Amino acid sequence: MSEKRRGMLAIYTVLFLMSLSLHIQFPIFTPFAVALGATSFVVSILMSVSSFANLCGNLTAGPLIDKIGKKQFIVAPLFISGCLMIGHGFVTEIDSLLVLRLFNGLILAFMTPACFALLSGYAKNSQQQGRNMAFNGLLITIAHIVAPIIGGYLVEFAGFRGTYFIIGSAILLTGIFALLYIKEFEPIVLHKKGASKNSGLKLDQQLVAVYFVAFSLMYAQGTLAFELPFLIVEEGMSSSSAGMLFSYVGMGTLIVVCMTWVNRISASIRSMFGLFILAICFYQMFVPFVPLKLSQVLFVVGIGLGVLFPALTTLLTEKIDKSKHGTAFGILSAVFSLGMISSSLMAGAFRDVISPYFFTFIVIGIAITVIGMYLIKLNPKPVLD
Repeated sequence: MSEKRRGMLAIYTVLFLMSLSLHIQFPIFTPFAVALGATSFVVSILMSVSSFANLCGNLTAGPLIDKIGKKQFIVAPLFISGCLMIGHGFVTEIDSLLVLRLFNGLILAFMTPACFALLSGYAKNSQQQGRNMAFNGLLITIAHIVAPIIGGYLVEFAGFRGTYFIIGSAILLTGIFALLYIKEFEPIVLHKKGASKNSGLKLDQQLVAVYFVAFSLMYAQGTLAFELPFLIVEEGMSSSSAGMLFSYVGMGTLIVVCMTWVNRISASIRSMFGLFILAICFYQMFVPFVPLKLSQVLFVVGIGLGVLFPALTTLLTEKIDKSKHGTAFGILSAVFSLGMISSSLMAGAFRDVISPYFFTFIVIGIAITVIGMYLIKLNPKPVLD
């Protein structure tokens, strides 16, 4: 096995293990916070604080990753995050939980763009880029499916505090693996015709459109991350039931990412299609117009996310020179965080007045308009690459 292939395997493994570890807490964080005395609005603040710290860190991280390197921004955050997760197990007050969420969000802001920037350096062209991102999506989707189920059963076996000890320990072990096996190398840089060697990151209309689609994607995920655990709390369901609901989303995504032929379709067309699926699903959750169970709707939401996320990252890497991928993915992660902040605050503030699913439907509708105007009208491409 070549050194670069081993490097790709290492980065895939780290992304999978980290995603698995973090998503284990999805079905348990809200019940844990409620058990400490948090109201629905306080829970939205706790979720938003982490995302806000992530946003601030992302904007700082991108340029630093491009200048200094990627490995150190992967390894160090893993070790620090592991310790902070273990710290969750000692929390007895909401204030302490708020501080831990704040610092953990800030630390992880450096890791995600570094991982994606390192992974993007392995591709020689946009087709390879699509395959790499699709395979990464497959692994992360598998993590999304099994992690909430594991988290639901872990909390029944070890309790909230014991589960956070296990999550923190798993992240520390991932950090050790990253330290030993991740290798950094000079990326393959292809200079496009007519592109200058020192081309920077220019936020033109098409790039802004890509970032708005990213915002809408994470707004949708943030709404689900906030609403589903509250549904479980309000209906008195078990943590394992909450884990199963999140897993339906992952199963829908898994179906799509396994269909590798989808990557042959233009990324802009896939983005439109993915957004359209999400819009229908969130409208269904707000005003049911088809007799479907929640689990079935969540499965279709997963299909939409599975179409949209790889298309989004492909659109981004097609637009940006490899030397600027750290900055580009840093901004992308910041936009993701902004989506989480907005959805959590809107859901927490207005869920007693109007369903958060309605706001999500509106945001996705705007995203469909934006991507239609700027990615198809301004830069038409054939449906098949």
